[in-house]
Amino acid sequence: MAGACTALVPELVGVYVHGSAALGGFGPGSDLDVLVVAASDAEWTRLAGRLLADCGQPRPLELSVVDASACAHPARPWPYLLHVNSGESRFSLNPDAGDPDLIAHYAVTRAAGITIIGPPAVDVFGPVVRDELVAYLRDELGWATNSADQRYAVLNACRAVAYAEEGVLLSKPDGARWWLRRFGPEPLVEHALLAQEIGRDLGPCSSTARSFVAAGICRL
Repeated sequence: MAGACTALVPELVGVYVHGSAALGGFGPGSDLDVLVVAASDAEWTRLAGRLLADCGQPRPLELSVVDASACAHPARPWPYLLHVNSGESRFSLNPDAGDPDLIAHYAVTRAAGITIIGPPAVDVFGPVVRDELVAYLRDELGWATNSADQRYAVLNACRAVAYAEEGVLLSKPDGARWWLRRFGPEPLVEHALLAQEIGRDLGPCSSTARSFVAAGICRL
């Protein structure tokens, strides 16, 4: 991956791992999340083909290439140059709407990103606006309630509340542990944490999970 970026991106600023691998929650079902920062244009389709051919084993790769100015000054519409998802064997090029998920990717990378190539992440990624990140987390939980696995929805609710209350960015497992320390025993959270640790989906949200996530949204 890093070799492909070095060879095919003329003005490569850096390559950074974020997500669960950076936050300490890398489990059996985790993707490898990567941000690549570039200061010039490149043959993005060629890079995507190389990454899809080289990556995805043993873990799927979720990678976005962003312009250096866009990550130094994070702002809507969160534009990107290339997005590659090796798990689904697809890529996309700079859609007009951008990628709202980048606000969370930037925040995690700045706080805990692992530098593969380039300067420290804090020197490359500017701070995101707290209220905008909280709004993103609220929207993400609304989507998760209806469209994601119960494990994902419950654990993301835990870590979203942790960020809203204490300003900390946590992995899904650490978010669950934070919730249990903060609010006491909760079988729904404990069940989701165990499922995360063994890499097992729980299916659509139950009515209990929906109520739990809705309460989390209210806390935001």
